Amino acid sequence: MPALSDRIAIVTGAASGIGKATAERFIAEGAIVIGIDRDAAGLETVDGITPVTADVSDHDALADGVKQAIAAHGRIDILVNNAGLCHYPRHVDSTLEQWRRTMTVNLEAGYVMAKLVAPHMIERRYGRIVNVASVQALAAEPIGAYVASKGGVAAWTRALAVDLAEYGILVNAVAPGCIHTAMSVVNGVDETTTDTFKQWYVGQRKIPLARAGEAEEMANVILFLSGDQCTYICGHMLVADGGLTITF
Repeated sequence: MPALSDRIAIVTGAASGIGKATAERFIAEGAIVIGIDRDAAGLETVDGITPVTADVSDHDALADGVKQAIAAHGRIDILVNNAGLCHYPRHVDSTLEQWRRTMTVNLEAGYVMAKLVAPHMIERRYGRIVNVASVQALAAEPIGAYVASKGGVAAWTRALAVDLAEYGILVNAVAPGCIHTAMSVVNGVDETTTDTFKQWYVGQRKIPLARAGEAEEMANVILFLSGDQCTYICGHMLVADGGLTITF
């Protein structure tokens, strides 16, 4: 029997990367998936998805998407807060607009989605919420807004887990490491293919598994945290980084 047979799931940032891989895995496991992303063309590449074209900073559009899901299916079982972005300037070159945009997409959107979805999960006393954080919540590079936003995701996950546990809703997070997605491309260069990455992360095994991860591998982690096999994990951030954060 498929792991998510007849489950109703919402995945944000579903048009590419980890979000797309998660949506595809969920659909393969029997779920009905509502995918939210501002990239309408990207959503169309996910076979079987119910697309909702919206920027996650548009709270009215998010509310409409949830209303559509409830109207069509009567419930929401799973929420994956995956949508995210990163600005790369050093602190003195960054802007307040970049800071605010990062917080809005990476942290605030998750709050809004959980606010919209939680009442329906509480009514049924069942739910799974998975927030996509990052190893940057544990060990930082000089990308301050992103690091702060993902640290916020990690801390908020714990608080929300305590808040909703009494209703049978399990809230957890996943912390990806170096993952081969569009976000690994900076200024037109895929960071996972550079000489520095090959020499340090692979050759010197800063990543013990000596490679970048793939979006599909993160989808496997999210699948576990979203399914009925996950029954006693609450407020945890599952690090999926090939061992990156255990080295020094």
